[in-house]
Amino acid sequence: MTHEKQHSLADPASPVVGILSTAIIGALPLIDASRLDDQQRRAVHVGTAVLTGLYIGVTVGGKRLPLRVLAGCAAAAATLRFADVGDVIDARLEEKLRRAGTRHPRRWMAAGTAAFTFAGFLSDRAAARRAQVRAMLDDEPEQVRSLDPRVRGLIQGMLAAGDTAGARELRAQLDVAQEVYWADEFTSTVYLDVPADMPRAVPHDQVFPVRAQFLGPEGTPYHVVLQLSAGQLDHLAAATPDQENAGSVDSFLTEWPDPSEAVYIVDSLDGTNSPIGS
Repeated sequence: MTHEKQHSLADPASPVVGILSTAIIGALPLIDASRLDDQQRRAVHVGTAVLTGLYIGVTVGGKRLPLRVLAGCAAAAATLRFADVGDVIDARLEEKLRRAGTRHPRRWMAAGTAAFTFAGFLSDRAAARRAQVRAMLDDEPEQVRSLDPRVRGLIQGMLAAGDTAGARELRAQLDVAQEVYWADEFTSTVYLDVPADMPRAVPHDQVFPVRAQFLGPEGTPYHVVLQLSAGQLDHLAAATPDQENAGSVDSFLTEWPDPSEAVYIVDSLDGTNSPIGS
């Protein structure tokens, strides 16, 4: 393995990590523990714990190796400790989906898990881009301006899709939000400035569970995700699942789409991804 590949696999914002983690973690729900014997089930539990530890070590453990190892070991141990409970929850979710008339429920569970994993990757990638922008423009003054109407419309569409907790507070934040920028060039990430005294949606960081999807130049598909920081609007970021273009979105995307051209997708806990409208 080359040094470059090693570096890519250790970078949570790397397309390699995003694609591998989405594919592997998304595939885990396809395994039905009830069809395995004790030895096979134990092997799956151990394998899942190892994969979880590696994923958490890379994405949460920070840049220092000791912290990554500590975070990974803790995550692996917790996963293994509660593996039997996870099997029970997994089986109940599958049964719930079957009773609701869902065909191939495990495929839907896998799709939902992959969507959440990919959303986390997009969040990590946007945060990394933000750090790069700050580093490159360290001598440039940070400025604020009114939001692009298309950006505001996209966020409004995401907040209006479905019945999502915290959407009311986020709409209030959006009414007064401004864009933080360092240069006038178009970028696929918009950083948001919200007054600190505005009501918060949640007391932690998360990716808002609604994505916008649209087709960019030459029919390239894009996902738009909304990142919250401590319950406030933080940034809007566009990315593409196309592996060839994943690392150079800004080279292909030159403007935000009209909100009417987007389809809004709700990522549900039951593993389904529901298009709300266009």
